[in-house]
Amino acid sequence: MKSPQHHIDKQKVNELISKQEYGKALNYLHNIRLNTSDTKKIDALIEQINTILRFQNRDVFASTNLDMDPWFE
Repeated sequence: MKSPQHHIDKQKVNELISKQEYGKALNYLHNIRLNTSDTKKIDALIEQINTILRFQNRDVFASTNLDMDPWFE
């Protein structure tokens, strides 16, 4: 039987993600990743959380021309 430190508690990860506590979820997954040899599922979860963070933190106004509209000239 595997020790509790070496398997993913999916319920805990789901709760952290549903509360949008992505940092805690990432820390939890990275700690488990250090203690296990099978990292495919953990890597997939980490990539999913990183993708969520990338979309949430995207600057949608970075390339718009808000101050120099041609109809105001």
